[in-house]
Amino acid sequence: MGVLGQLKFLLFGFLPDQFSSKLPVTHVDLTGRSFVVTGSNTGLGLATAIHLARMKPALLILAVRDLKKGMVAKDQVIAETGFAGRLEVWELDMADFGSVKRFVEMVNTLERLDGAILNAGINVPSWDVTVDGWEKTFQVNMLATGLLGVLLLPLLKKTSQLPLPYPDAHELPPHLTITGSGAQFLALFPEKKAPEILKALNDESKSIKRDRYPTSKLLLILFARSLAKLPSAEGVVVNVTDPGLCISSIGSEYNLSSFAMFLVRRVAWTTTKGALNLVYAVLTPTPSGAYISSCEVRKTTPWSRSDDGMRVQDKVWDEMVDVWRGVSSDVENIAKP
Repeated sequence: MGVLGQLKFLLFGFLPDQFSSKLPVTHVDLTGRSFVVTGSNTGLGLATAIHLARMKPALLILAVRDLKKGMVAKDQVIAETGFAGRLEVWELDMADFGSVKRFVEMVNTLERLDGAILNAGINVPSWDVTVDGWEKTFQVNMLATGLLGVLLLPLLKKTSQLPLPYPDAHELPPHLTITGSGAQFLALFPEKKAPEILKALNDESKSIKRDRYPTSKLLLILFARSLAKLPSAEGVVVNVTDPGLCISSIGSEYNLSSFAMFLVRRVAWTTTKGALNLVYAVLTPTPSGAYISSCEVRKTTPWSRSDDGMRVQDKVWDEMVDVWRGVSSDVENIAKP
């Protein structure tokens, strides 16, 4: 997006939302249902898990990279909500495709999965490469999130065909909800013109440091729309939600000045408020492939809705599927158009 488009978003979208949005508190009886929240040992993920725990699901899984921190988060959920259902802590490292695959193998032992909130993400200034050979921000925020989303579809779809958990239960289709960001409106994404887009995104010499995070969030929009169209996603609501700018650990490695942090804190929400967007998205039957901000369905960037955006969406999807095929043989059938 050009400078004028970025300014328009900041002045007429971002700032009014941050200062004036009053988010509804979504509450549904989740008795008998099962949910997964990734990146849930702190920040938005933990706040989301606390919201969900108050609705009493049968099973709530905290998917975390560090099990010790996950156990601390578990204790906090119980302390704040009195949750008495199954609350489990499972290991998931999004910087390792093998960990994603092992996590899905565990999830597939469940009888049902009513909602998965793919919240794990990073925003770091350094160029780091994962064990799989990909730049870390791109892998965690996009490639691994996409792989996880694809591999969870069969159980989500199966759940859509199961009876309600109890006779008078609320009608709620299974959801795959992804934490996006309004930062997508700030993405430059020059790699979209490259012959091989993923290869270009993985080239440090061509990388724009401040653009990696916004671009990763823009790509999540394209991914979600592609995923929602699959036959294997029938009966499943796929959506992406912007939690708003929240005070959390993400982006803390940038070491902002005291004045910059003062400005951020004047504008930012608490994670408890921002997580209301995630809860709304995972418990509301939005159109599949929708983008949600301030607890309402909104338009994505003009470019993402253009003919060129659609072309790049198809190209990026094909390239990502090629990567995922090398990780799991299940991708071939799940990703069939």
